[in-house]
Amino acid sequence: MQKIFLTLLCSLAAGPVAWACPWCRPRVQAGIYTPAYTTNVLLVLLPIAVLLALGVALFYWDKLRPYFFASYGKS
Repeated sequence: MQKIFLTLLCSLAAGPVAWACPWCRPRVQAGIYTPAYTTNVLLVLLPIAVLLALGVALFYWDKLRPYFFASYGKS
């Protein structure tokens, strides 16, 4: 498993870097770094946060279930 992970990590590190020609680069950067940049980044990362929250909730489901289903009247 470690070899597979290491191979994938190395293949990502050796991949080509995104680039644009010298004439297009300013236009590409201007299109990326707009005033809505923060909003766009948060919208891209939102599914990751949701999946992470679901994974944590499923992992701790047995500990969370008694807490949510406990009756307030019982001591």
